[in-house]
Amino acid sequence: MIKETPGAKEPFLVVGWTPDAGEVGWRVGNYLRKHLPLREGEEIEPLGFFSLSGVEIKGDVLRFPRAKFFFLEGKDFILLQSDQPASKRYHFLSKVLDLAAEKFNARGVYTIGGLVSMIAHTDARKILAVVNGEELKESLAAYDLDINLDYQGTTSMSGFLLWIARQRNIPAVSFWVNVPFYLAEKSDPKANKAVLSFLNRRFDLGVDLEELDREIEIQEEQISRLRKTNQEVDEYIARLELNVGLTQQEVGKLVEEINKAMA
Repeated sequence: MIKETPGAKEPFLVVGWTPDAGEVGWRVGNYLRKHLPLREGEEIEPLGFFSLSGVEIKGDVLRFPRAKFFFLEGKDFILLQSDQPASKRYHFLSKVLDLAAEKFNARGVYTIGGLVSMIAHTDARKILAVVNGEELKESLAAYDLDINLDYQGTTSMSGFLLWIARQRNIPAVSFWVNVPFYLAEKSDPKANKAVLSFLNRRFDLGVDLEELDREIEIQEEQISRLRKTNQEVDEYIARLELNVGLTQQEVGKLVEEINKAMA
C-alpha cells in the first residue's frame, strides 16, 4: 500500500542496494533519510524475492529484507533502499521499474554503489558512470565523472536493472565510487561523501556533509595510529599510495589488520 505519493512531476529514481562494497548505497540512503525530510512511499513485499536466510538480527531486533521507496517534497528525487533479492531478480526489477514509471512517472533511474579498488584510503575517490544509452553521456558531461569504463564479465544487480530499463526506453545510469579493498567490509565515509556531493549538486538537495567530514577524520586517525604501531601495515599502504600493487597474501594481511584495528 502506498503511504504517500511523490509531489515531483517527473522525478529520478535513485537506488541503493545492500550488500555492497562499503555499503555505499545503503549508507548514502541512511544519511539522506537522516538529514532530509524524506517521506515513506511504496514498499515491495519480500515474499517470493527473499529467502529466510536473508533475515538478520542486530541488537536483539529482527530485520527482514526490504525494498522501500522514499521521496522528497518539491524535488525531482525518489530514493529506493533495497536488499538485493535472492530469487526472481528479473521479476523484482521489473516491479521496481513498473512502480517508477507508472506510479511515480520517473524519467530516469540512477543506481549508486561501491567498487572494490586497489587504492589507499588517502587517495581521492572517483565516481565512474555506466549508462544504458549513449545519449545520456551529454547530460552528465558537466559533472566530474569517469564515463569510459570498460568491463567484461558477470553483471551486477545495477547492470541488470540498466538492461531491463533499456528494454523499456527508460534512461538509466549506474554510479560506482571506488572503495579501498581494506574498507570494503567496513564503511568508507570518503566514498559516501563523494556520492552525496554529486547528488547534492545534481538534485540541489542541500545536504550538510559536516557529519561525514568528522567520520573521515576519525577513520583516518584510526588508520594513522595503526600505521605508527604496525610497520607492515604502513609499508603496504605506502605502496598503494605509490600505485604499487600488493601480493594476494599481503592484501589478506592488510584486510585482517584493518579489521582488527577498527573492530
